[in-house]
Amino acid sequence: MITEERYLCMGCMSRLDENGKCRCGYDENAPTDSACLPIRTVVGNRYLVGRMISMNGEGITYICFDTENEERAFIEEYMPQNMAKRNELTGEVTPLSGYEAQYKCLMTDFYDLFDALRNFRHNDYIIPVTDVIYDKNTAYAVHKYVKTISYGDYLTHNGGEFTWPQVKKLFMPLFTTLTYLHSNGFVHRGLSPESIRVNAKGQLMLSGFGTASLYTKGSAIEPELSEGYSAPEQYSSSSWQGEWTDVYSIAAVLYKSLTGTLPVSAAERRENDTLCPPEELEQNVPSNVSDAIMNAMQLSIEYRTQSIDDFTAELLESSKSNTMMYDPQKAGETSGEDIFKKTETILEKPVRKRYEDEEPKRGRKIPWGLIMFIIAMVVLLGVLAFLFRYSKELLGFGNSNKSSSSVSDSEIDEISDGNGGYDVVVPNFVGRYREKVEGNETYHQFKLVFEEENNSSYPEGMIFDQSIKDKSQVDEGTEIVLKVSVGPEKVPMPQCVGMTIEEARAALDALGIVYQEVPNFSTQYEYNIVYEQSAADGEEVATGNTLTKVYIYYGANQDAPSTSDDNPFHVGGGSTYEDDDDDGVIKIG
Repeated sequence: MITEERYLCMGCMSRLDENGKCRCGYDENAPTDSACLPIRTVVGNRYLVGRMISMNGEGITYICFDTENEERAFIEEYMPQNMAKRNELTGEVTPLSGYEAQYKCLMTDFYDLFDALRNFRHNDYIIPVTDVIYDKNTAYAVHKYVKTISYGDYLTHNGGEFTWPQVKKLFMPLFTTLTYLHSNGFVHRGLSPESIRVNAKGQLMLSGFGTASLYTKGSAIEPELSEGYSAPEQYSSSSWQGEWTDVYSIAAVLYKSLTGTLPVSAAERRENDTLCPPEELEQNVPSNVSDAIMNAMQLSIEYRTQSIDDFTAELLESSKSNTMMYDPQKAGETSGEDIFKKTETILEKPVRKRYEDEEPKRGRKIPWGLIMFIIAMVVLLGVLAFLFRYSKELLGFGNSNKSSSSVSDSEIDEISDGNGGYDVVVPNFVGRYREKVEGNETYHQFKLVFEEENNSSYPEGMIFDQSIKDKSQVDEGTEIVLKVSVGPEKVPMPQCVGMTIEEARAALDALGIVYQEVPNFSTQYEYNIVYEQSAADGEEVATGNTLTKVYIYYGANQDAPSTSDDNPFHVGGGSTYEDDDDDGVIKIG
């Protein structure tokens, strides 16, 4: 057993060399967040805590060393900063006044969740939970050290999208695991490209479990919502969450995987649903797969695909019936009060509405003979309508240059103008990448003109505006100007080192640079003076882009608490476990 902690690097938990150095380069004197446990804190008389890996509204994750098994691990601490504070000397967590009861209740939820997840530690597709303990007036969950990267990074490194055969091979084992979890009363509620990890074998693994996803806006702990991936019911305080919630999220992940496009967020879709089928963004996506994803991403729970099994069946074109009995034992319906409590009532699952907004029809059974008569009449009327519509062409009259059929497999509808000509309906181009639109035969009815502009809200290559609103009816050949983002405007980084924090703020604000202040409560640095910046003087940095921040570090009064509302090392969406190479270094974000 290693008892001499000074021989370990607190950045990666590797042995220090004979000179007391580590190749990871971790500096124990680097600025740390005051909410974190001090490095070298021992939890449960067993786990030696190192640097912080990630934090969210519910807690903080650190690298640690298991002194009993002599191996590195991750330890996740229940530490809701909006309702608790830490004693910097002892590391003890104390709830704020008025939050004592809520803090204790939610801490119990945290413990119970991860204690139950220990039963799945032998599953190859879940980051294993090896231990759960109470200490320092809070709860801790210990995760096995597994070398992974986020699925989001994995997707990016592989060109931003996969083919359906590739996606099928990757995700089918994960679908089996999700079904297993659901059958045991678990609902993840936080599925996204960040909470899904990829191990060294190329297998997908689930991480990011937490109780924060149980709660909705207005609760003591804000929910961990992933834009584009969280289901609509997760934005509400009154909607049921269940297996169907995970169905929406995993379908959104497949949407991103197959098209390279971030799905429109559920909150935005409620106001204006512009989500288009994957096959319209990527022509190689099979129609049944596109339909399955759209069915699984229905805003209405009532009409959404209810289970992972049903979703899998649709993806694989199974003949499995869409009408089935809702099984509460399988749905794993949970609440914040008891995440393992299952409903005792049986509800009939309604016929699911298709994404084309077909309304379900209900009523008394119609006699078979009457059905056959109606079918015959419909066919007859269809033949008569065809003959009437095309009688001129059949007799050799009319304009033979005009196509008599609409574009197949396209979102572009042709509408008769009453004079023998046709208009076309403008699709929504916003949110699509130029490379997916330009030269696409789907849009041959329009004259598309692309104009590039700086835009800090849309990634490079994505269309952010169109000259003619979607759903408008226009003549064929109409010119539509599409504005394409070339990313945010960039400006040279000013020299902030040596400035007062007020002077640095003014300089950065004047240039439109988004930045994060990092106070260092140490006598090592001069009070209120910037001593370090993350971007070098003159380096080109983005403006107005909150996804690309620069950091300025300044000396702060030791006696004053931090006034920063944002943690500069914050990584949302649950725990992130990342080690990109063989040096044992787990990188932050």
